[in-house]
Amino acid sequence: MIGGKAHSGAWLPNAQHARAIINFIHWSQGGLVLDAALNGIAEAFGAECAVISRLWLNKGSHRVAARADTRDPAHCRPLFLSFANDALGPFRNMPKRASVFSLVEDGEDPSDLSPVLTEWISHRSLSDILFVCLDHQGGEIDFLELHFGRNPEPGFKEAIEQIAPQLSETFQSRRPGLVTEALSRQSVATIRKSSTENVAILSTDNPTGLTRAEWRVCVLVSRGLSSQAIGAELDIGAATVRTHLKHIYSKTGLDNFHMLARRLVSVEEREALHGKQHQARA
Repeated sequence: MIGGKAHSGAWLPNAQHARAIINFIHWSQGGLVLDAALNGIAEAFGAECAVISRLWLNKGSHRVAARADTRDPAHCRPLFLSFANDALGPFRNMPKRASVFSLVEDGEDPSDLSPVLTEWISHRSLSDILFVCLDHQGGEIDFLELHFGRNPEPGFKEAIEQIAPQLSETFQSRRPGLVTEALSRQSVATIRKSSTENVAILSTDNPTGLTRAEWRVCVLVSRGLSSQAIGAELDIGAATVRTHLKHIYSKTGLDNFHMLARRLVSVEEREALHGKQHQARA
């Protein structure tokens, strides 16, 4: 652990961990933005990046409430979405509050993971992703997700398991409306990110942080292919196409395939795809 100690098989917290918990409590009373509290947790426990997300089981969808990334975005793609819906399998339907799920220890065979998640693990050179169930009410589940690099300090999972009950209790006792406010803030940020200065989705700047697989899907959408034709062209199943599209919608702030297609066949997108310089309108 960063600053933590392994002693006789037990993990011992230090001042940095205590500050992270205090900041989380501060957020629960409305005194701090959730992104800032999450960043403190990621740094204290040695995670590369983290998200807090809400998953709706009846819809099969999720939205990010907060995100934090300790790496320089100039050197690697930042984390903008949650992988709870892709990685947890049956666990996502019935997690106990404060339970901790390790992708490496508890997850499915790596060959069964979605291409989006596999590409992300490779891109960030991750050793594991931990999912903590912060709250579970009916079909609505809130997860804390921590992504760890290739060489995490010993005891990182034990540390999260020991602190999970405190995090979950604090989250559940939060002031009403804080998560809804955080979800709205992230949604607005996503929309602004996709539309800032009218930058094209397929510009070389990759403003929405598409993965290589998502980029290929967008290119095919821009050529007028249907979702079925995209699956045939890329030799992937319908479920994988749906997963890619779901992540593209989340990153671009668009709602459906029709909106994405209309956006991608615009003149600006065609120019961006062919490498022409696009000047944003004032």
